[in-house]
Amino acid sequence: MYCFLFGMSTLVFLGTGAGGFRGSSRQKSSFYLDGMLFDCGAGTCGRLEDLGLLDKVDAIFISHLHSDHVSGLYDVLVAMVVDRRKRPVHICSPPGLSDVLKLYTALGNKLSDSTQGFELKIKESTSPVLNIGNTKVRGFLLNHVVPNVGYLVENKEYTLFYTGDTAFPWSAPIEKVDYLIHEATFTHQFLDFAKKYGHSTAKEAAQAALKLNAKRLFLFHVDNRSSTPEEKHREAKEIFAESVLPQDLQSFNL
Repeated sequence: MYCFLFGMSTLVFLGTGAGGFRGSSRQKSSFYLDGMLFDCGAGTCGRLEDLGLLDKVDAIFISHLHSDHVSGLYDVLVAMVVDRRKRPVHICSPPGLSDVLKLYTALGNKLSDSTQGFELKIKESTSPVLNIGNTKVRGFLLNHVVPNVGYLVENKEYTLFYTGDTAFPWSAPIEKVDYLIHEATFTHQFLDFAKKYGHSTAKEAAQAALKLNAKRLFLFHVDNRSSTPEEKHREAKEIFAESVLPQDLQSFNL
């Protein structure tokens, strides 16, 4: 049983591992923030249920359609049906998600229930805009091997940018953020691999945080094959002192 003290704006990391992360200490990419779920890798549903957050999710933002970012979505939607959810869920994603959901439905999976008021409001775009209460979320196409959308979250309390998977440098009309969640799949000695597969190094994540004058950098989507997560953390901190390596199920008040 997990216990968190949730403030007005609490960032909860559900899974922080890259697709190739070995072992179960870090599940696949997903985090929760103020009723919003960003990416939905395997294991996301169970963690939302353990934390009592499943019914609090009003919007889901998928960065791209690689399995380590989206394979847990189907479990989340089925669980919402089973729980008799009575309000819609907004989903933003690059193009292609609806086709995948139709396939799951055709195989006999019930992913929504309009009779209960639970509908899926899907927006497929590489530049989506969605307002959730007093928060505005805008998406920008970044630099991965498949279409990947980074999401800028803006409200009166904070600004946060999540990159999803992207090579560095990436381009988006953003000058400054309070918090940056940046993928850091590799250390910089494996820069060639990072560029080949559309990923970033921890050093590059730190450089992005400096450029955006961020208060804090969260290293995300870390791998443990070529180097340890701790090595990535040390590499980032050499450039940007406020670099954090979150653990799965760790929370931060913004």
